[in-house]
Amino acid sequence: MSSTPEAAGTPESQPTPPAKKISAQRRIISWVFILILLGVVLLEWRAKTSQAKTFDNLNNAMETGEAGEKPGEVPFEEFKATMLQGSPTEELDESGAILKLYHFRWNGVFKTYHLRMLVDEEGQVVVFDAAAEGDTVSDMPRISKKRMDAFVKGQKEQLKQEQEQADAAQTTEGKPAGAETAPAETKTEN
Repeated sequence: MSSTPEAAGTPESQPTPPAKKISAQRRIISWVFILILLGVVLLEWRAKTSQAKTFDNLNNAMETGEAGEKPGEVPFEEFKATMLQGSPTEELDESGAILKLYHFRWNGVFKTYHLRMLVDEEGQVVVFDAAAEGDTVSDMPRISKKRMDAFVKGQKEQLKQEQEQADAAQTTEGKPAGAETAPAETKTEN
């Protein structure tokens, strides 16, 4: 019986190497690492999608006007009840004279996702953006209570100075300050 080269190349004729045995300890460590990695990815994905869905819900409501409201009007309470997704942290800045600044943060493992909005005195969302910080929200500046009080105080002082100057001018003309003159009588011909 002659052996042919084809017969020598068959798997029956070659010895099989022994299977590598992986220790149970190594498998446990690998699965723990995979589970931790999946958990991290899940947390990051949840934060990102919650912020994106909230932003889209608010944007659609502002464009279309839901619940019988006009476009561009969204009540803040309705936003919190129906549009807010996930569980963000909420920060309120009431230092504005007219508008309150709400800042929502969704914390992921690698990144924090933001939503800032201005709410007026009537509880309507005015504008919103996804910026982390800044003096303006969607290019709308806020007037702080401190700046507003300083402005009002300056206007009052300016009016007081103008009144004092007007009183001084009347006194120099020989009229007592604050004295009113009787209107001159006019003759009419019939």
